[in-house]
Amino acid sequence: VNHAALTALVDRWRPETHSFHLPCGEMTMTLEDMAMISGLPINGQAVTGRVSAVNWRERTGNLIGVEPDPPLPGKANTSKVRHSWLKQVR
Repeated sequence: VNHAALTALVDRWRPETHSFHLPCGEMTMTLEDMAMISGLPINGQAVTGRVSAVNWRERTGNLIGVEPDPPLPGKANTSKVRHSWLKQVR
């Protein structure tokens, strides 16, 4: 991780417009940018539906074929899939 570059980008992030304000102009992250950075595919059907935290690990397994590991003892059972985990299992 390039900490200097990350700090520079954080300083230029504008949450009101969800974009970076750079000396050369405004830059917005697109879905294609995220696909290039993460290596995750963006083609196919969108995953949509009601949002519910109940049985989220099982539903994740049904959607992508791999179920996230249960939380470690003493850790909170958060209902989110981490981007780093998605990159590992792809």
